[in-house]
Amino acid sequence: MVSADIGILRNRIDQASLDYSYARKRFDRAEAEYIAAKLDIQRKTEIKEQLTEHLCTIIQQNELRKAKKLEELMQQLDVEADEETLELEVEVERLLHEQEVESRRPVVRLERPFQPAEESVTLECAKENKKCQEQAVSPKVDEQCGNSSSIPFLSPHCPNQEGNDISAALAT
Repeated sequence: MVSADIGILRNRIDQASLDYSYARKRFDRAEAEYIAAKLDIQRKTEIKEQLTEHLCTIIQQNELRKAKKLEELMQQLDVEADEETLELEVEVERLLHEQEVESRRPVVRLERPFQPAEESVTLECAKENKKCQEQAVSPKVDEQCGNSSSIPFLSPHCPNQEGNDISAALAT
């Protein structure tokens, strides 16, 4: 019986050794897979971080480019606005100078030898009214004002200009 018990024990020991070997192989495979998975996740994490950094760099460069372009456009607008302001100032200076020259110029009365004094005054007023109408209709005045629906410029030299503007508007 002792030899039978020894045989049974040996069979159990052999079976346990086989089970142990099989379990050890499974463990080694699982450990190798775990290490491989851990290395794989580390590599993929590094790649993800690099791509994220690259994306952030691209976004930052794009924002810098946009900011630079916006700054250039703002400078262009400032320059254009300055140029327009300068042009308007020059035009205003010119108009003021012309107005000053005209106000200094003595009024010359053109009288015909047989024409009464009242007719010469009427002729002079008619010429001034015509001149005022031409100034009111001038596109340069509208251009300076910014739009054509603005209030017309009333010249101190043209007392009947408002009435003339209305009659000129009705005529067209």
